[in-house]
Amino acid sequence: MNKKYIIFAPSFDENVGGVIAMHRLCHILNEQGENAFLWHDEVSPFNVCSSFNTPTIFTKDLNDFIVIYMEVVSANPLNCPHVVRWFLNKPGFFTGNINYGENELYFFFQEVFKDSSYAAKHKLYVTYFIKHIYKNNKRGDREGSCYMMRKGRGRKIVHDHGNSIQIDGLPHDELALIFNKTKFFYCYDLHSAYTYFASLCGCIPIVIPQEGLSEFEWQPEERLRYGVAYGDTIQQVEYAKSTSNKLALLIDELELESNKYVENFISVSQTFFKGIKKSQKQLINEQIPYILKLKSTKNKIVFFGASEALRTLVSVLNIENIQCDYIVDNDLKKHGTIFLGKKVYNPNVLFESNDLFDVLITSSFHNEISTQLKLFSTVENVYSIF
Repeated sequence: MNKKYIIFAPSFDENVGGVIAMHRLCHILNEQGENAFLWHDEVSPFNVCSSFNTPTIFTKDLNDFIVIYMEVVSANPLNCPHVVRWFLNKPGFFTGNINYGENELYFFFQEVFKDSSYAAKHKLYVTYFIKHIYKNNKRGDREGSCYMMRKGRGRKIVHDHGNSIQIDGLPHDELALIFNKTKFFYCYDLHSAYTYFASLCGCIPIVIPQEGLSEFEWQPEERLRYGVAYGDTIQQVEYAKSTSNKLALLIDELELESNKYVENFISVSQTFFKGIKKSQKQLINEQIPYILKLKSTKNKIVFFGASEALRTLVSVLNIENIQCDYIVDNDLKKHGTIFLGKKVYNPNVLFESNDLFDVLITSSFHNEISTQLKLFSTVENVYSIF
């Protein structure tokens, strides 16, 4: 009998490609006759896609399960003996840290995310495009441009953005309207489905090149460049125009191919874990290092970052009987709001109090936050989930 699957995924968000891929994987696994679940504590708020078959589960008995983590997840939060890491981006891209264990199986989303440091031999390309929203309205009065940063945050803006519309965070229906009235879409995120969405609407997507990264290195698979320009040269823009008519068919093909990749994933993962599992000693050695320290601290415990990453991990912390005293965040809009049943505080105010604190950073900006925390003498120990 096949082992069951747990996908350790964030709450569903139709604007985050990696999250969509994780939920879609769960759906396809179930549609192909496997038993797959999304990990959820059944208490904290958690969104699923109504059109996906994605039941949730919360259990401590994981011997008969294979857990699937995104590449950003550090260590083995669920302490499962069978671990798959799915490289939805290059390991360390978001956090700068990589903390994987022994006897694990690696898959990559597409060739550009393969890493020579890890033996990821198998591709798991799972896609789901919200394509029904993005259609070309054939407007003849297009003008100007729009742009998006997303995973390219921090990059220097190089296009003329005086009247360019920044579209980060906008809902899909609003994006479709903007893509139908602008000529160009400048994307600072090197790999984003939004370039396809723009092209489907008749807007020319231009990915801003990364210095030293050739077109082939950016995207080695030629068909995945259809409808998209890598840079704003005449040749690239003409390529985007001339191949945009191939994009709708390509998207349909990619969604069908997802089923084949999942079939292979099932075969490879079930075979691999018939003979390999983490030993009890390995599980103990690979335990999250800050767990024991937080369990024994006499200081106030603070979670820094009212984030989806914290929501995903909070059930694990609850199992270990680690309860925070405070949640803080640098986002002024979050101050005074309630997250996971607790009030969110301003860190610059809280850490000026007379208490002593141990801080667990739950934000991907952990390096910047670590530097910030050095300003406060009341912060004795700092840990990060990444």
